[in-house]
Amino acid sequence: MYWSEKEQSHLLEAIPSYREKIKNKDITVAKRITLELAEEIHQSVPDVQGRTVNAINERLPYLENLLAGIFEAHHYAAKDRELYSTFRRENGSVDPNLCNTRHKYNGAMTEWRKKNE
Repeated sequence: MYWSEKEQSHLLEAIPSYREKIKNKDITVAKRITLELAEEIHQSVPDVQGRTVNAINERLPYLENLLAGIFEAHHYAAKDRELYSTFRRENGSVDPNLCNTRHKYNGAMTEWRKKNE
């Protein structure tokens, strides 16, 4: 099910705070923070209550990577590409946010892991 602009807008608004919360955290802590934020958004934003906490938990890192310009634009869903690289990270990092590795980014995540792990 596609995310509507209204649903997604709430997640996009959370990205600056999300980035600040996970900055310099190890992956275990960052995943916990992502889940906690997903739960908070789910409980406090009526527009996304039709989604599961897990859906929000998976979408946050996807959007964070998309906005930061991680991977290449063609690795993202066509409907999301207009957001590609529109809100780069403050430190300029291009390392993927690994809080959701279920999304394969059309193979880019697999390629990155082979090179970096």
